[in-house]
Amino acid sequence: MKNYYYLFWSDAIQRFIKHNPKARGWENKQLTLISWIFTLAVFSTMLWLKYFNIYQNKFGLFGIFMTLGEKIPVILEMGAVFVLIYIINYVLIFWRNRYLLLIEKYPLGRFNYTIFIGIVLLAYFLFTIFLYGYLTGQM
Repeated sequence: MKNYYYLFWSDAIQRFIKHNPKARGWENKQLTLISWIFTLAVFSTMLWLKYFNIYQNKFGLFGIFMTLGEKIPVILEMGAVFVLIYIINYVLIFWRNRYLLLIEKYPLGRFNYTIFIGIVLLAYFLFTIFLYGYLTGQM
């Protein structure tokens, strides 16, 4: 059985190297972009949990920045979630050059998983923002 997380990362790495063979710092660009996309997906899920009263926290995801005002905690917690996802992705993919094993295990195929999953996650985020705003009367 294929692990789609690793298949996604292998596809993203191989396509980036294929189109930019001489680029320096490609690991950081890939890791940052994909971590932001995953962060947006996590916050979209948190909005749905908040809407259905499964998760109720007035001050964002962790509630650790609650003394800084109303909007600043959301921005700081989004940054905290991004750093957490960034570290997890780094450890699972780039630590000790693990991506080289992933490239061997999951060769580049005809289907572009990177673009497909990226578009699906961004569409999920935008759909969530607009629908949540409509349902709560904030739009």
